[in-house]
Amino acid sequence: METVAAPDLDGKMEELLAAVERQHAPLELTSYLVRGEPITFAQAARGDYRPFHVGDAWGPPWSTTWFRVRGRVPSGWAGQTVVAVIDIGFEGRHTGFTCEALAWQDGKPWRGVDPNHRWLPITSTEVDFYLEAAANAAAVVSGPENAPSMIALRGSPDPAFVLRQAELRIQDQAARKTALDFKVLYELASILPEGKRRSQILEALGRFVMSGDPGELDKALSRATESDHLITAVGHAHIDTAWLWPLRETRRKCARTFSTTLALMDEYPDYRFACSQPAQYAWMKESHPSIFEGIRRKVTAGQWEPVGSMWVEADCNLPSGEALVRQFLYGKRFFMKEFGVDTRELWLPDVFGYPASLPQLIAESGGEYFLTQKLSWNDTNKPVHQTFMWEGIDGTSIFTHFPPADTYNGDFSAGQIVQSAADFKDRDHSSHSLYLYGWGDGGGGPEPDMIESAHRLRSVDGAPRVELGRAGDFFPRAKKEAHGITTWVGELYFELHRGTYTSQARTKLLNRRAEQALREAEMWSVAVGNRYPADILDSSWKRLLINQFHDILPGSSIDWVYEDAERELAEVVEVASQLSTSAQSALAGAGSNLIVFNSNSHTRREVVDVDGRQVMVEAPSCGWRSVTESAAPREQPVSVAGRVMENGLLRVAWDERGRLTSIWDKEADREVLIAGSSGNLLQLHDDNPRNWDAWDVDADYRRSSIDLNSLATSKVEIDGPLRAGVRFTREFNSSRLEQRMVLDAGSRVLRFETEVDWQEEHKFLKVAFPVAVHSPRATYEIQFGHVERSTHMNTSWDQARFEVCAHRWADLGEPGYGVALLNDSKYGYDILGSVMRLSLLRAPTHPDPAADRGRHRFTYALMPHPGDFRGAGVVAAAEDLNHPLRVVSGTLGAGEERALIEVDAPQVVVEAIKRAEDSDAVIVRLYEAWGGRCRTRVRTSLPVSRAFLCDLLERNRTEIEVRDGELELELTPFKILTLKLDR
Repeated sequence: METVAAPDLDGKMEELLAAVERQHAPLELTSYLVRGEPITFAQAARGDYRPFHVGDAWGPPWSTTWFRVRGRVPSGWAGQTVVAVIDIGFEGRHTGFTCEALAWQDGKPWRGVDPNHRWLPITSTEVDFYLEAAANAAAVVSGPENAPSMIALRGSPDPAFVLRQAELRIQDQAARKTALDFKVLYELASILPEGKRRSQILEALGRFVMSGDPGELDKALSRATESDHLITAVGHAHIDTAWLWPLRETRRKCARTFSTTLALMDEYPDYRFACSQPAQYAWMKESHPSIFEGIRRKVTAGQWEPVGSMWVEADCNLPSGEALVRQFLYGKRFFMKEFGVDTRELWLPDVFGYPASLPQLIAESGGEYFLTQKLSWNDTNKPVHQTFMWEGIDGTSIFTHFPPADTYNGDFSAGQIVQSAADFKDRDHSSHSLYLYGWGDGGGGPEPDMIESAHRLRSVDGAPRVELGRAGDFFPRAKKEAHGITTWVGELYFELHRGTYTSQARTKLLNRRAEQALREAEMWSVAVGNRYPADILDSSWKRLLINQFHDILPGSSIDWVYEDAERELAEVVEVASQLSTSAQSALAGAGSNLIVFNSNSHTRREVVDVDGRQVMVEAPSCGWRSVTESAAPREQPVSVAGRVMENGLLRVAWDERGRLTSIWDKEADREVLIAGSSGNLLQLHDDNPRNWDAWDVDADYRRSSIDLNSLATSKVEIDGPLRAGVRFTREFNSSRLEQRMVLDAGSRVLRFETEVDWQEEHKFLKVAFPVAVHSPRATYEIQFGHVERSTHMNTSWDQARFEVCAHRWADLGEPGYGVALLNDSKYGYDILGSVMRLSLLRAPTHPDPAADRGRHRFTYALMPHPGDFRGAGVVAAAEDLNHPLRVVSGTLGAGEERALIEVDAPQVVVEAIKRAEDSDAVIVRLYEAWGGRCRTRVRTSLPVSRAFLCDLLERNRTEIEVRDGELELELTPFKILTLKLDR
């Protein structure tokens, strides 16, 4: 008997898809090249357009070419669906990372044109529109050769793209339906295991191939699913606010994607699209008001869903606690003001780890839910749950969901949908999951074919049930239906991209300085009382928050991004510092007396530099005081003899190579360093991550290390009885490091003021302190508190944390004694056994070929202390290192002082003092920093009539009794409280 050949299903699918478009009619092109910054449509319309043809080259890197496209639909095409098909040079290039265009019609944005959205619907006989085509250069994120400099490419004169297609075609809707029916069934058969349903589908496809009858496909799609799993599918376009392109280009990526999305909503009334990052909406309001008004209409209609709560999808490891608060404050207030939407979820699909204080911030801003996908990238331990409760350090729990498709750029293939349900790890406790589909980063969001696929997969045998829905509906339903779900306690540590704690150190330092400068500017402006510079502070905060986006602050972007970021952050520091200077001058008055300002919430007594001489000063908490110089300070003077420097608390010794050999704690009568070891040991590692250069530090970097022991010069510098230092200079490879080790009278903090001319490539610089302290766990500061992490590698979870993030301090302590390692701009730590190390600098070559090369200035410090870090003042010392006292001239009399806010519990920290957003009330944010319960009395010198506890958005909750400027508060462990003081 003759064997019948199996049908070629792959070939048939290609044939059907090719048959969707037929016939050709040419379009006429002219072009206008714009170098430098983009221009408006009105400017472009007046440009000098030259003839252009398909096959011509265009677009020097990072330039813009405006194409005018004209033509006429052939008379014989009447009654047909006609589209303009455009390919400006996409071939072989990854979507979202190549040239893109925005089509303009009648002077307004129409639709985006990208590799996934190449056709534009033509509804009139005469064709006339413009394309604003961006020649985005391709950045490189890894490889043997250094990445190209995007800054350098801006000056290249050579065209980078070839326009390959611009023509009119007929789109056959019946053929399109058949092709999509076939495609969905073929994908479904490909993912299903051997069995009855798979055989049914393959037989139906075979019958169609033989007969050409689309009814065979209809019947196969009509079989209803028996699955009890429901997938809520939400359209999505994850647009990185900056990454392999600068901020200016992201504005245009948003315009392209958003205009495409609005057009699809008109074509598909059931299409729903979730979009985060209010900063990007604000760009549309400013630059493309027609798009913004379209969004507003679709929000009202329920099709467009603002999500996410934060101003941008910010990194969550590196920003300060108050900066994270402002992400919520500015983000949620924008959505409420512009759309009347109070978002309930934090939406961070692509961020590199989540601190254990984040659940409280979500709840305190009015949120209930959290979404991410990123932890599916973990290199050691994959997440064990995808629907669970996440409990923070204060005990707050948030309903959390990781979409099981492990992508936020779903393609809506049947295979991805089936696999998503099959991979759901919490199916015993929940039968509902979320699916995010659509192309991001300039890929244009969902394609029409994705929505068509959703319609076919709504309820088809062999797949889970699918609905096109809203995230805001999914979360409460999923939480209500879930039962017996797990609670995960503590941080959601990301087991990848550990290098982001260190890469692009200048940006990280400027970020820290900007956070500090804005904090002080607000505080002293409140103290002045009138002329509060709200608008200046508002714009400065937004500039900072933009640059805390999760590919800017972590250090994983192109060089152009850091050229912009360093300029922007430096300007924020300058503006905020000027505000502080102006306010302090107003508060101090005109005069020659010395006035010291302290922005921290504890009193201080320390050495400051005044016109080249050292003075011991005292300052009240969150206030200022006239300096009274003592002829004989009560602290023992600092002395230096040979290679020994000491004050009344510590004696420090070093050898001929400048290595610390001893730190003797006089009060505790014990040695701080391990016997025979060297402290302040600078260690240089080879740093060649396998995959993500700027992002990653691989665990095997420890195998290669050089101790920087050679000493070029050393010099003792005695500034007076209150301060002494020794300066060391080290040279290695092509780099030079100069360091001043400083000890002040009465201080336990040994500072290392460091300046580096860093000219390394693929190196990782750390500093090590082997300390005579033994503990299985170390403590690290995070926003609004701290966490403990293992100092051993017993489990795979411990091993994965070989590099961790901390803010201003980390502490290794045993009963009765400990050592803290402080810093003024660093974030990467590792503490293994008794060796404490701080990460100082990296030198990746992708995507920025010269990342971190150049000069750096930073300070770190070692603080040995008797007792627990809580009572020893580690938190306060770290604050002081980061917020130096400021001395100005004024008229206050000797000993006169004023404190804006005082708290009588040392574990309560004042994080912010600012004016309220909607009134002249004063906001005071404070938190419990030790992890315990306490009562505290808050005293203020501000005129106060009433006091309220409110949420992070400054909405009143409860009134608190205030008498004579005092009120009492109870705080639970790590609790954040926001006070509103009505004047």
